[in-house]
Amino acid sequence: MAVRAKALKGSLAEDLILLCTGGRITSRTAQRAIRALCRHHGGLLLYIPRRMADGEAAEKLRGVIADEVGDADAEIILAKIMSAYGNMQVYIPMEKMAFKKTIALEIFERSGKNDVTISDLAREYGVSFSQAYNLWYLGQREKLKPSMPYLPFAELPEDNNSF
Repeated sequence: MAVRAKALKGSLAEDLILLCTGGRITSRTAQRAIRALCRHHGGLLLYIPRRMADGEAAEKLRGVIADEVGDADAEIILAKIMSAYGNMQVYIPMEKMAFKKTIALEIFERSGKNDVTISDLAREYGVSFSQAYNLWYLGQREKLKPSMPYLPFAELPEDNNSF
């Protein structure tokens, strides 16, 4: 049972990225939008309205996504999310759990550059120093022997290591 729960961790974020990717929305744009959603609403049960005109809930979602990817892409992404999860309450995973390997790679790549320390990165990502170091170590292992691409659903291999 514990293995099943561990396997499901972050799967909503991956499902949302897959759902939003397509047409003019690239996987990179979808990932940025879903990361912003997880960063802002992570750890909360969030009501997803069925229609765009459903007032305050839709405006909150649109605002978070638009701040990250722009208004035009936010409308498309929000329409896709509403079509799949409309009129439901959905638990949004925390960014540091749903995007753990991505964050680990970011910490590994940024540490030591431009006098950025692990302590600075720990404050920026909202984790303890020991968690930041563990993420750095995970990022180092992922860089040397990747178990998944940097962007989970990248279209082009050359896009995997840039964000």
